[in-house]
Amino acid sequence: MKAYRFVMVLILLATLLLVAGGCEFGKTGATEEASQQQPVEASDLQHFSMLALPPPGSRDETSLKTLAESITKAQTIEKELQLILTEMQHNDEFIEAQESVETARQEILYIWNTVHNELRFDDPLLQKRKEAYEAILTEYREGLGIQLAGMKNADAVKTMEGIEQIKKAKQKLDTLAAATLHLTK
Repeated sequence: MKAYRFVMVLILLATLLLVAGGCEFGKTGATEEASQQQPVEASDLQHFSMLALPPPGSRDETSLKTLAESITKAQTIEKELQLILTEMQHNDEFIEAQESVETARQEILYIWNTVHNELRFDDPLLQKRKEAYEAILTEYREGLGIQLAGMKNADAVKTMEGIEQIKKAKQKLDTLAAATLHLTK
């Protein structure tokens, strides 16, 4: 009886997502579209909170735990970088600040590569969550690159552009984290 209810809930969720997504079954080139990462809007992440838990002991459960750990690590990198930059700003350590931003870019790239190459989900909603996370990491890393370029060229406008992109990516990461981390506890 529980299995029947679980299946019914999954069918209901899938139906809601299809209706909300515009029922795009007839689209061609779906794999081509999936490989192109589109910017993730915070509103796109709201439906992730409706996700059901994967079955215990499944590959999806293991991958979801790994994904949650990765999200926590990315958030830690972001927080540490902000603390370092704040400290360096007070001590006028400009070169060290640039090195810290570059180090954070490399750490985010490592996380992206790990997630992209090692995590696979059977559940299409979990796979979509992974892809959204990859897009957020890409946006965050690009923001760091813009900020770093502005710092190296003493271009305050470019530096601020990078900081704004980082803030937007951080908000999306926080939204994704809120919808993901509770699933693994």
